[in-house]
Amino acid sequence: MNGVNIFPNIWRFIGLTIVQVVILSKVALSANGYCNILVYPLFILFLPVQLATPAVVFLGFLIGITVDLLTGTPGVNASAGAMSGYARAVLLHRYAPRGGYTAKEPIPAPAYFGWRWFIIVAAIFFGVHITWYFSMAYFTPVYLLKQILPQSALAWALTMIIVLLYTRLFHPKI
Repeated sequence: MNGVNIFPNIWRFIGLTIVQVVILSKVALSANGYCNILVYPLFILFLPVQLATPAVVFLGFLIGITVDLLTGTPGVNASAGAMSGYARAVLLHRYAPRGGYTAKEPIPAPAYFGWRWFIIVAAIFFGVHITWYFSMAYFTPVYLLKQILPQSALAWALTMIIVLLYTRLFHPKI
């Protein structure tokens, strides 16, 4: 991250953390955990394309541990954030343009790659993040069919709606 695009990322970190902690964690608590919407991973997804994977994993862990400390969920979001940082690198490699990434596409956003590409990448990214999140929350395969997969599916659907609205409203370009 150079000096030009560090400030939008700092604001995105702060803003998404506040929304997650102040608004969305209360929604999840009032619905007994069945209405989880996780928007803080957008910070990880919208990090610069050229940023090294270890830095993305670290920043994913950092935003996750921040959310954990503010919501009282020790390590669950940090684990999911770190995993998402790694998954992002795999996804960006898999869905890279034919000529590779250039400096013309600073972040993986619809403004640079189109909505179809973004929806596919975001859907897979959030699917991985949310499934990992619930797997770590329950931390046993016993609950896979009764709790983890149904909650993951509902959280993924609700989160994708919010992600698409956020992306459409704010048009992130840096």
